[in-house]
Amino acid sequence: MASFSLSNYFKKRKITLRQELWIALLIVIFVGFVSSVLISTNSAKSYFSTQLYLKNVDNASSLALMISQLDKDPVELELLVSATFDTGHYKRIELQDPNGEVIIKRTFTDELEASAPNWFKAIYGLNVQPGVGQVNNGWQQFGTLFIESHSQYAEQALWESALKLFFSFLIVAFFACIVSAYFLSRILKPLDDVVYQANAFGEKRFIKSKVPRTFEFARLVQSMNQLSTRFSRIIKEDSKRLEELRFKSQHDELTGLANREYFGATLEAHLQKSKDHAHGALFLFRIVNLDQISEQISRVEMVNFLRRFSDMLIGFLELNQEHFSENYIARISHSDFTVLFSDIDDIEQLSERVKVMHQAFIEEYKSVKLAIPHSCTYILKEDSRFDVLKRVDELLKSGNTKQVAVRAKEVDSKQKSELFDDATSWQSAIESALDNQTLEINSLPVMSFTGQLMQNQLGLSLELGGQLYRASYYYQWANRLKLLARLDWGLIKQLVSEYNVEPPNELISVELSSQTLLDDTALASILTYLSAFPELASKICFDIRESIAVSEIEIFKDFCEQVRCMGAKVALKRVGPEFTKIKKIQEFGLEMIKIDSVYGHNISYSQDNQTFLRGVCTLAHSIGIKVVAQGVTSQDDLDTLINLGFDGVIKES
Repeated sequence: MASFSLSNYFKKRKITLRQELWIALLIVIFVGFVSSVLISTNSAKSYFSTQLYLKNVDNASSLALMISQLDKDPVELELLVSATFDTGHYKRIELQDPNGEVIIKRTFTDELEASAPNWFKAIYGLNVQPGVGQVNNGWQQFGTLFIESHSQYAEQALWESALKLFFSFLIVAFFACIVSAYFLSRILKPLDDVVYQANAFGEKRFIKSKVPRTFEFARLVQSMNQLSTRFSRIIKEDSKRLEELRFKSQHDELTGLANREYFGATLEAHLQKSKDHAHGALFLFRIVNLDQISEQISRVEMVNFLRRFSDMLIGFLELNQEHFSENYIARISHSDFTVLFSDIDDIEQLSERVKVMHQAFIEEYKSVKLAIPHSCTYILKEDSRFDVLKRVDELLKSGNTKQVAVRAKEVDSKQKSELFDDATSWQSAIESALDNQTLEINSLPVMSFTGQLMQNQLGLSLELGGQLYRASYYYQWANRLKLLARLDWGLIKQLVSEYNVEPPNELISVELSSQTLLDDTALASILTYLSAFPELASKICFDIRESIAVSEIEIFKDFCEQVRCMGAKVALKRVGPEFTKIKKIQEFGLEMIKIDSVYGHNISYSQDNQTFLRGVCTLAHSIGIKVVAQGVTSQDDLDTLINLGFDGVIKES
């Protein structure tokens, strides 16, 4: 019964190819070792037996001849035989008359001291025939002489020879194992690459491997590389098609800026994020006499003029990035251009710089009468999209005077923070909350459309001024003050303290900022710390913003590799306009992508966005990536997302 169970155990137990090859090698080495020892020992036994027999024959012939020449005096015969017996290693010397009667007989009956074990003597004992010689007396036969040498000496020599052979072949077998291990590792090196590639396919990373020289492995690797190439080609073609579709549906054909529909969705998403803490501003630029200009110049010149004006605005934004964190520029009508700023510090200063820029631009077009007024306003927490657009439009109309080509109208109604007014106070409050651990983890569930919990998206609430505030309230200040890496570290420590004892059953997602990802020390600290809790690490999914993955592709790739080694997962957050720019996305092994709320808002009314998102879902699902939407609350929009192929939605609280 025990043997039956053991047999079943070995049948069920999985064994690797490397183990099988090692077993085969060891069997071959063992068989060669044993057979070499046995064959050599048997050959030595045969050699000793032959030599002893020849010795018996030679000695019997010599002694018989000597006795034949002597007188047959019994005393002399006795002395001669005894002397011969005592000087040689003989087991028996016997002289018989022609009738078989014993005349003289000497026999060795003692045991020699030898180290050969009994089992060896039983197997390899020498059975040597005695030498026979005829003794004559004149012309008549006197008798027959039998001489038998002692075999125990030969058996001892055979045992010592067998021991030397055993240890010699054992050393040879040991070195054979070392050499076999080296060549086996060389032979199986391509197999390790194949296994790594196969595991990468299982992790949704479609990579290529170097084709080895071994014919069988080369065929396998070539087939897998072809599969990876096919996926890469499909993804590249789909990405290109999606990018063309997205750009066409979201951008103005002449200037390449965002169109009115896309900008409206962006503004709506920004206003939703500003419910806790308003931190943006809106600028509106208008070329008031654009119709008259179009009558004075050709269509080609008109197109070049609009593109030149757009490039001027883009260049201005690039030169003044220190005054805001993000900007969104769009052409919302024939003559209106607008820019949405996030976390802007002073719109009056920026407005004055715009006036200087416009004045220089007008000087380049003296041949036509340009008038480029603009208005700007801060965004308030209670603003709707209609409110803020109406406010900047009315400001622009109220300041419209045809005599001035460049003018500005500002509303300095920046909403003051209820807590702090300056950067020093914000920094002190955030650092104090982190140092004193007056913080709390909050979560947003990511639900599938079948009602299953896909993951919990975690955020960090800080106690500021005696009250807990979510990240949307303090994020912009933390970003400006370069405190995001510390906030990420605080979130990770709080996460470990709450979940280490009893890790959750579902995935928990944690966003890492660009400041953490670009700081080697901060990132290494987080990953090393989490590696000490492997069970918890396997439940973590790191969220990285799409913009970081695009701008720092090599850093992002290394990060994905490190995270995968510790058992965690990676997702892309705020996915949208730059998704198709991520090269070789099939090699990152992403768990999920989270579509930006700009695309999900009013998706049921946007056919172009539906086409784009359907393509994103198809591309993502082809490499095993889940797709969820953020900031969608309308039931019509949710139904549309289901039809487009989305897997779930982030439930906003």
